[in-house]
Amino acid sequence: MVIGVWLLTSGCATMFEPPPLRIDAINLSCEEYPLLVDGDLTTKSNLKVKSPLLKQNSRHRNNTGYGDWIEGNDKAEALIQLNTLTHVAWIEVHPVSNISRLTVDTATTEIVDDKEYDFVPVKSHKIARSKNGEVIRIYIDRQIRFLKVVVYVNRDSAKVTREIFTDKIKASFDDVVIREIKVYSD
Repeated sequence: MVIGVWLLTSGCATMFEPPPLRIDAINLSCEEYPLLVDGDLTTKSNLKVKSPLLKQNSRHRNNTGYGDWIEGNDKAEALIQLNTLTHVAWIEVHPVSNISRLTVDTATTEIVDDKEYDFVPVKSHKIARSKNGEVIRIYIDRQIRFLKVVVYVNRDSAKVTREIFTDKIKASFDDVVIREIKVYSD
């Protein structure tokens, strides 16, 4: 009987714990993609790759071993800043595009001298991905001030060009469209 009462009261206590609260959009900012954290699911942000990927065949470079020489990247990044240092339970990414790989890094402070951030990756047991607009939830559970969301994008094979004189291949990428990134705290 005593055990039953204890189970009932402890079960009710956990049932009435307050859920994590969504951090309001006024406490979030994203300089490059402001619609990403505006709190409105009807708006969209097109994340773009900042530098194109250039590939050059190794036969044109004497010091390269195997494979192609690659310059540039194949990812789009968004830096989200919180107004204050806040404990974040998780984030939700609401994409429109299919996402094959998404990673999140966090930082607590900005390094002033070098204008760099001291980012720590959020480790997960699985690769964060989304098909057909499925919401991605990434558990963070740490104090943060800055979030860096990195989406690895797909190459647009219709827009691949080859430079005639240098034999470099310039690859273009599809934009990644995300409606909103929601941040939740304890």
